[in-house]
Amino acid sequence: MAAETVETLRARIEELERQNAELTRALHLKERAYAALVEDQRELVCRFLPDGRLSFVNDAYCRYFDKKREELEGHSFMPLLPEEDQAAFADVSGRLAKGEPFVEIEHRVIVPGGEVRWLHWIDRPLRDEAGNIVETHAVGLDVTDRKRAEEHAQKSEELREQLVQAQEQALRELSTPLIPIADEVLALPLVGRMDDKRAQMVLETLLEGVVSMAAETVLLDVTGITVIDTHVAEALARAAQAVKLLGARVVLTGIQPHVAQTLVTMGIDMQGVRAVRSLKEGIAWAMQERARSQVKR
Repeated sequence: MAAETVETLRARIEELERQNAELTRALHLKERAYAALVEDQRELVCRFLPDGRLSFVNDAYCRYFDKKREELEGHSFMPLLPEEDQAAFADVSGRLAKGEPFVEIEHRVIVPGGEVRWLHWIDRPLRDEAGNIVETHAVGLDVTDRKRAEEHAQKSEELREQLVQAQEQALRELSTPLIPIADEVLALPLVGRMDDKRAQMVLETLLEGVVSMAAETVLLDVTGITVIDTHVAEALARAAQAVKLLGARVVLTGIQPHVAQTLVTMGIDMQGVRAVRSLKEGIAWAMQERARSQVKR
């Protein structure tokens, strides 16, 4: 009976040893397959410890930074990053420590020759039984071309915005040319169509001109206005009233019969606004008024 027991135990041990050998071979094959897969990848693959020291790098990682494996493993990857990008490591560590299953991040790196490039990383934590992070597995992909395209697009958009602003300013200056006729006399010839935006430009230009040039008379010439509608009529009335509040007076010049009729029909209050037929007559009247004011002084 004892002999049978010993034989049974011996057979059991041999079976366990055989199974262990098979498992070891299978594990070794899987490790080789995993290593081949990692090494054959074009992506950069690495693992690093909580202090930033690299515990593993694949061939693609070595080729990317033009370094041997022994120059990288066991050393911190921090010197590969510009100083201003190194804070990203602390951010990733903090997020993983709070339980995030993975973190995606993009930061710059310095490659041989001093060129700065961009890498996109996916970092996953490797934890022990207690849940503590013992290593971080990271897969990186060069996204320099995309980042540069984004930066170019952003700069192009900024330049476009600057161009639009410059065009708007040029349009403002061209569409509302404030012309000094004499001391205290300004003329503002209006040409083309008038919409709400342009009406606001006219008002702002008039008020700024009256204040900056201490004008007493503003000649608002509407000879070139192609259509007099409610927008134009109300804009002219607002401009006239605003100028009066600053102590100056508005003279409408270039009033044609159909324009006068339109203003009356619309019931636009132009009280206190002098109107003459042409800019020439308006200038003559303004100069006469200016002469009288100087005599009184």
